[in-house]
Amino acid sequence: MSKYICGKNSVKEALKNKVPIKKIYFSNKLNINLDSNIELKKISKHQLDKIASKTNHQGIIAEIEKFNYFNIKDIFEDKPQKILILDHIQDPYNFGAIIRTSNALGIKHIIIPKKRSIKVTPIVLKVSSGGQIGIKIIRVDSLNSIVDKLKNNNFWIFATTLNKNSASIKNIRFNYPMALILGNESKGVSKTLLKKSHQNIHIKLKGNVQSLNVSVAAGIFLFKI
Repeated sequence: MSKYICGKNSVKEALKNKVPIKKIYFSNKLNINLDSNIELKKISKHQLDKIASKTNHQGIIAEIEKFNYFNIKDIFEDKPQKILILDHIQDPYNFGAIIRTSNALGIKHIIIPKKRSIKVTPIVLKVSSGGQIGIKIIRVDSLNSIVDKLKNNNFWIFATTLNKNSASIKNIRFNYPMALILGNESKGVSKTLLKKSHQNIHIKLKGNVQSLNVSVAAGIFLFKI
């Protein structure tokens, strides 16, 4: 992921939203409140230009701490009652919003695939507003194999979709421990994962709009479980 946040307002927002900042480079006087653990380094504007790579840095750049992902073994050690699986979510704003909502509703584990999926970027961290704190985000090679492993460890799998075999969340009694699968912004949950699910579920909509943004849907589903 990109290691830097450039510009006064962006750095201020990152600090406000608890983005893990390792170091701040600056060329002029700093007029922002800083955590005492953040290293400061004054350098020339020319050096900032090199780091920023044509981005308007306004004399300040924040270097982000490397984000540490967790391992699937943490789920079996922690034994959570609820986990979230994101099937190739690609928009950083959606991912950040989902992390924030997950934190607010007590989700402690989120599984994402390593390929064709958004990683934890500075934008994701900014949108999550500190929601990443206390959540273990786990990257895996294959969601299909992980779902099989979860089922073998007595997890109930619920996948979100509007297909004909899907039931309204109003009529579902959830079993625990459980995993909720949310799908890609355009394709939804993959057919393979839908087949592996114990129950496919949906939100019944009343207006002309027949689908919700995935981060909005996440909030509704997570509130219900």
